[in-house]
Amino acid sequence: MQSLNEELQTVNAELQSKIDDYARVNNDMKNLLNSTDIATLFLDKDLNIRRFTPQATKIFKLIKTDIGRQLTDLVSDLIYPGLVEDAREVLKSLVFIKKEIPTKDKRWFSIRIMPYRTFEDRIDGLVITFFNITDMKQLEAQLHENDQMHQLILNSSSDVIVKLSSDCKIVEFNPAAEKFFGRKRKDAISQNFIQLFVPETKQKKTENEIQKLMKEKVDSKYEMQVIAAGDKVCELEWSVNVLLNSLQTEMILVSKK
Repeated sequence: MQSLNEELQTVNAELQSKIDDYARVNNDMKNLLNSTDIATLFLDKDLNIRRFTPQATKIFKLIKTDIGRQLTDLVSDLIYPGLVEDAREVLKSLVFIKKEIPTKDKRWFSIRIMPYRTFEDRIDGLVITFFNITDMKQLEAQLHENDQMHQLILNSSSDVIVKLSSDCKIVEFNPAAEKFFGRKRKDAISQNFIQLFVPETKQKKTENEIQKLMKEKVDSKYEMQVIAAGDKVCELEWSVNVLLNSLQTEMILVSKK
């Protein structure tokens, strides 16, 4: 009897140790999910809620008692009528789906629906994550608006406006430039401005001077000999504006002809 009790105590101690290990792992996972600030839903193979992170309650009307409820029963702010259909498709194909979805209150989320794989590599449901990309979407909209305004100014200006990359390739070419040089924008974009519009005998000197202006990064005036429409060679004074961004230096040339 004493030997049996000792054996039971050993087994109980091992079992308690495994329970403690499981609790620590569970706590670590819970803290990891909460610290990422990513809304996440864990579903079983029948699309019932298995677990969710606190951040998910900012998208879905979820409370603790919703564990076990069907995904189809949940009310959310997402404008995503195909969520359930996409979830079923991922379960069927085992290929994740990623979409950018808006909400009724003007937020945006990047949503990933992925198979839930066990350690035995068995599919046991789905994991759906929701990354808040509202700031990125607002920035995209602002950049798009700025680009539209930029194009409006370019197209309406009577000045010849040419934008060059750091290697003197044409990035922008407005209608006034099309008319002056006798070249369509689509044929000029990405071409080397110097090779296209500067007399051959002046090309090397002009290239060196433009590169110097870019390195100095100072707005200035610059006179350049160019070949206009009809192969007419003329001297133009340009207002030079050097633009700096994280990728490269660019230059805008503006001339009133």
